[in-house]
Amino acid sequence: MTLTTLEPPKPAPAPEPAQQASATHKRRRTLPSALGEPMVWLTGGALITCLVMIILLFSMVIINGTRTFWPRPIDRLELASGETLLGIETQHESATETTEARTLYRIGNRDIGQASFRWINDSDISSKTQPDDAVMLEREAWGVWFGVPQQIIRVDGEDDGVEVVAQGSEAYFESFDELHAQARADKVQIDRMKKHDLGRINAEMERARLQLRQAEIEVARDDSELFRFSPVGWGAFAVLAVVCVASLVKFRHLGTEMGSPVARQGKLIRAVSLIVLLATGVALWVGAPWAESSITEADITQMRERLVQREAELQQRYDEILAQVREIESEDSRLRVSVVEPNTDRFAPTSQTLADQRLHMSQIVRQVRPNTMGLTEKIGVYFSRWWEFLSTFPREANTEGGVYPVIIGTVLLTLLLTMVVTPMGVIAALYLREYAKQGIITSMIRIAVNNLAGVPSIVYGVFGLGFFCYTVGAYVDVGPSETTRMGVSTWWLMLVVSAMLVIAGVATRLWSKPDPGKLPSTMNVMLQRFSWVVWAVSVVCVVMLIAGTPYFNGLFEARSSNGTPTFGARGLLWASLTLALLTLPVVIVATEEAIAAVPNSMREGSYGCGASKWQTMRRIVLPGALPGILTGAILAMARGAGEVAPLMLVGAVKLNQDLPIDGEAPYLHADRSFMHLGFHIYDLGFQSPDSQAARPLVWTTTLLFLSIVFALNLLAIVLRAKVRSRMAGPTV
Repeated sequence: MTLTTLEPPKPAPAPEPAQQASATHKRRRTLPSALGEPMVWLTGGALITCLVMIILLFSMVIINGTRTFWPRPIDRLELASGETLLGIETQHESATETTEARTLYRIGNRDIGQASFRWINDSDISSKTQPDDAVMLEREAWGVWFGVPQQIIRVDGEDDGVEVVAQGSEAYFESFDELHAQARADKVQIDRMKKHDLGRINAEMERARLQLRQAEIEVARDDSELFRFSPVGWGAFAVLAVVCVASLVKFRHLGTEMGSPVARQGKLIRAVSLIVLLATGVALWVGAPWAESSITEADITQMRERLVQREAELQQRYDEILAQVREIESEDSRLRVSVVEPNTDRFAPTSQTLADQRLHMSQIVRQVRPNTMGLTEKIGVYFSRWWEFLSTFPREANTEGGVYPVIIGTVLLTLLLTMVVTPMGVIAALYLREYAKQGIITSMIRIAVNNLAGVPSIVYGVFGLGFFCYTVGAYVDVGPSETTRMGVSTWWLMLVVSAMLVIAGVATRLWSKPDPGKLPSTMNVMLQRFSWVVWAVSVVCVVMLIAGTPYFNGLFEARSSNGTPTFGARGLLWASLTLALLTLPVVIVATEEAIAAVPNSMREGSYGCGASKWQTMRRIVLPGALPGILTGAILAMARGAGEVAPLMLVGAVKLNQDLPIDGEAPYLHADRSFMHLGFHIYDLGFQSPDSQAARPLVWTTTLLFLSIVFALNLLAIVLRAKVRSRMAGPTV
């Protein structure tokens, strides 16, 4: 056997340069359009543009909103005309071809005829200094006052006797803080006694008068035509109600077995018993013997005597508290300050009509001396102004003071509309997606819902004013009007007809369903269509039954008789319902998408385990769709909180000292009008008598509005995240 050695192959000779060039092929260039690069740049550029716009928006609001309360130096201007001014520089305009360089100064002192703001050409200023003794007084009324302090005095009554407490700027500044703190404490006590103590007495007097007025109305009303059951008739109806309850108990299991041939009969018996029981309860409620007023003229006479006695007691308490208020006010009015402006040497007056009397110490909200303040003192003034802005009531046509009632109104409105719109939207979406037969009618309803989202918000405001305020509210106050109130016999006949129609609707609906395992017959289809007609007529009859009842005369008849509507006017409740209607499409659409995202396999698994339709909805579908439902609630909250146009018609006002929520029962007064941040911003920007003074507050209020909406949305987002984490379960 011989072994053969294999030699490695020899390398091929290198090609000639000409051959190498011919063998090399050019690589074809791929166009950018084929790779999608233009679309990448376009979409990325659009995203960057949107982000830049959002960042600019928030940056502008934050910068302008946070610098409003920062104390700025006070300039003393000597003009070429010989005039001397004290003011704060707020804006500067450079020179152009047609105008000179000029500066806008806030000079205040409106109560002596000066303009709050004034443009001054730079060429007219001879000298500009920042004196150490210049102060700005923030007052209860008439805006700010710029001047130089001279003295603090104590006046003895109405006489001209004057005690000088501090003379000169140095003594003034040494004594001011302690005296001002005591004066402001007295002022707070006076306001509390006037608003709470005296206000509580006035409210109690009003309640006593309304009780008497209601009794007089009931005595004057002729209820002889109203049908009332005798004790025998009432007993017969009571027996009928007992029979209905016994039928519900007796036949509670009839027809509930799977595939039972008497399923329809059992459901019909239970439905008829429940409907008759409900109609019987209504009849017993309105026709009971004790429902008739038993007040007589003798009772009215006794009530009047008790009212006179009660008013005398309340008036005595009122006079005692008022005397205490007058005593504190008298002592408070004695301490006064003399702060003069440099041009005419006029001091800050008590008011425009009392120009010869010096300013009361308690009328000064805050004294600012920015030219000598250090950084720590300026920060203290800055946060003090913020606290005043957040915790006090507005004053000076909303251009001064705080926005506390505005915050309360905005938060209450947002919470109420969310509590109303979320369950309504979820129920509607659940029916459309899970129960309604998918067809042309359902598609038309979805189109209508989507179109409602595009209806101008002012249209909802008009609807809310006409329907909620003037229709539903008037019904709650005084009951049905004379044109809609039915006769007694007509109403009782309508009650019987309504009960029979509801029973017919239930029966036709039950017999419109085919037998198990069979296709719907022509009779089933006809009964199903007829059932919709019967149910529509039943709803109309029930609405007429409620709207025209002669047994209801309103809940606030006495107050309305004085020309003061309660719910028949604009208020927090109607504003919440109007915005709930406005944001309802948002919740419905979001909830439908969330329900559709729940896998059908989970439903089928639930049905396979023997769960019913409702059990599947409650245990499987709704928990799975809850994050999406909360997303819809967040979107509705954000949109409803920012609406202004409907609120101008259904509840928001420029100024309201009575909060919708307080310590008096029922604590939440949904009938009261309220203040809203969106409307407040509109009022500051376009309705303020001093637009220059209100302009900084527009930015600050906008910043506060965004912060509140962001906080409410953040709270909802955190809740949604917790729900999602709970549904996801523990990770392995």
